[in-house]
Amino acid sequence: MNARRYISRIMVILLAGCSFGACSKNDDAAQIYYSEVRSVDKLALAQMTISKMATIDDIHLEDAEGARQTAAALLDAVKIGNRKAAYSYDTYLRAFIDLSTLTPEDVKVDETSRTITLTLPPVQTEYLGRDMEIREDHYRVTGMRSDIDARERAAIKEQMNTVLKAEVEEKPEFRNRLIGQAKTKASAYFSSLLGRDGYNVNVKFREGN
Repeated sequence: MNARRYISRIMVILLAGCSFGACSKNDDAAQIYYSEVRSVDKLALAQMTISKMATIDDIHLEDAEGARQTAAALLDAVKIGNRKAAYSYDTYLRAFIDLSTLTPEDVKVDETSRTITLTLPPVQTEYLGRDMEIREDHYRVTGMRSDIDARERAAIKEQMNTVLKAEVEEKPEFRNRLIGQAKTKASAYFSSLLGRDGYNVNVKFREGN
C-alpha cells in the first residue's frame, strides 16, 4: 500500500513538472513573439485620398456681410473685367496601429493547440498632407480686376481643409471603410509573420474605434 502511494505521489509530481514546463515554454515563446511584434512600432496599413474644390470670385452685393464687404462689392461692381479662379486640394486619411502600446499580455501562445492569440491596439486614423499646395484648375482675371494673391489662396486652402475634415466627421463611412481595410491587412500581415513556425494565428483588436 505504501509503495502504491509513493508511486502515485511521484506521478503527481511528474505531471505537475510537465505542466510547469509547458507553461514555461508558452511564456518563453510569447515573449519572443511579443518582442517581434512590438519592434514594428507604428504600422501604417491603409490610406485614402480625399479631395475638395472651391472657387474664388468677387463678392456680390446681395451676399456681402458688413460695411467692409459691402464697400468691396460696390467697388467690384463698377470695375471692368472678370475675376474668377478654381482650386482643388487633396489631403490623406491614413489608418495605422500604434504598437508601442502593445503589452506582453496581448500575446498568448498555446503550445498544445499550436495557437498564437494576438490582441492588437485599436486602429487609429490621422490626416496627412496638411502642407501640400493647392492646385489651380481655372484662373481668369481680365480688365482692371486685381490678381488673386497669396493671402486669398491661403485662405481658400484653409477653408477647404476645414470643410473637408468636417465632412469626414459627419460621414463616418469614410473612416469606417478605411479601418475595415486596415484590420484585414493587419490580420493577414501578422498571421504571416507569426504563423511561419506552424502556429495558427488568431488576431483580435482592442476596443477603441
